[in-house]
Amino acid sequence: MDQDLGRNTIRTVVWHLMPILLLAYLVNYIDRINIGFAGASLRHDLNISNTVFGTAAGLFFISYFLFEVPSNLILERIGARRWIARIMVTWGLLSVGMIFVQGVWSFYLLRFLLGMAEAGFFPGIIFYLVCWFPNAYRTKLMALFAVGIPLSTVIGAPLSGVFLSMNGIWGLPGWQWMFILEGLPAVILGVVIFFYLPDRPAEARWLSSEQKQWLEGALAADPTRPKRSHLGDTLHSFYDPRVLAMAFIYLCNTSANFSLTFFLPQIVGKMGLSQQQTLLLVAIPALMGVLGLLVIGWLSNRFGNRPLLIICLLITGLGLGAASLFGAGGASVIGIAALSFAGFGIHSLKSPFWALAPLTLSASAAAGGIAWINSVGNLGGFFGPSVMGWLTDLFDGNYQAGILVLACVQLAAIIVTIFLRPRAGTEAA
Repeated sequence: MDQDLGRNTIRTVVWHLMPILLLAYLVNYIDRINIGFAGASLRHDLNISNTVFGTAAGLFFISYFLFEVPSNLILERIGARRWIARIMVTWGLLSVGMIFVQGVWSFYLLRFLLGMAEAGFFPGIIFYLVCWFPNAYRTKLMALFAVGIPLSTVIGAPLSGVFLSMNGIWGLPGWQWMFILEGLPAVILGVVIFFYLPDRPAEARWLSSEQKQWLEGALAADPTRPKRSHLGDTLHSFYDPRVLAMAFIYLCNTSANFSLTFFLPQIVGKMGLSQQQTLLLVAIPALMGVLGLLVIGWLSNRFGNRPLLIICLLITGLGLGAASLFGAGGASVIGIAALSFAGFGIHSLKSPFWALAPLTLSASAAAGGIAWINSVGNLGGFFGPSVMGWLTDLFDGNYQAGILVLACVQLAAIIVTIFLRPRAGTEAA
């Protein structure tokens, strides 16, 4: 009876929460990465180099880093519904504000402000899921939620291509239409979340009293369930070797993820294809990422999170290395195939990684610790594209050196993962 009640409860929670959370993350990620789809047009209209473009794209992650932990601690105190809604409305308006970019410094400023607005969203959602789902269910749910990352490219690339083709309508360039039409849904969805998303199980009107009682009991018995943050524990997590190891692993992953996200349309564009054909090809590695998340999520019951993490990093490194050494840096059929293999590893890593992350933290440091891992890790979104842009300019527009560096970084992450151990008292990794 308890097993049936538990399954029905989890199924009910999944159907009421996951669609809107997945949609929110999908919209969030499209707004975050659409700068890559507009890269060629922006570079042409603003007359900027690869180095400037990579730095501007990466500046998002500097402000994201600075404001991530404070944002997540505020979320913990005022509730996910209010704070996530605020984040979405603010970033949506600033994404639309990208239409006012006129030069290098306005480009830098708006990307910095966008990162500030988005700070706290992803770790806030992770913390929210930890508060709703016992540890036994998290890996598959993290995989389901993380599907929004590659799907944002699968959907966003061709959609952005349509918006970019609106060039000249009402006197606006296509990239301005793209920022307008992809930013407004975040504002609308933020309002929906404010009125719909419950902060905790006790507030869910769609759960029966028996379901609430079972869920609260299951969560209370979970040793990884977060408690009210203690400042001392949160500060200690900032220099805990386990937490720093997780942050480094995620930094290596995001370096590869965002470097390809921002530069892949320009890499594929070197093949001489049309804009629409280019953006369709760009979606293939992301589509492989969706497959990777589903496969790794399915394997989560057969392997531990740490072995799966190593497998994902190995696939990423091998794919990037092959694209650099044998695939003309991605600008060939072999290169696209290799980067698609890498995309499988890049995106599938999110599932075992975020299931493992809470096991490295004390319960009273979960909110700040998760935010710290995410904020430090997302600095890879600054360093990766910046180094990629610099190496591309250094080698006269050749992307091979930058991609090879990204491959080597994955090897470093594998070594760190091998020596990583979860905190004593948590479930085995």
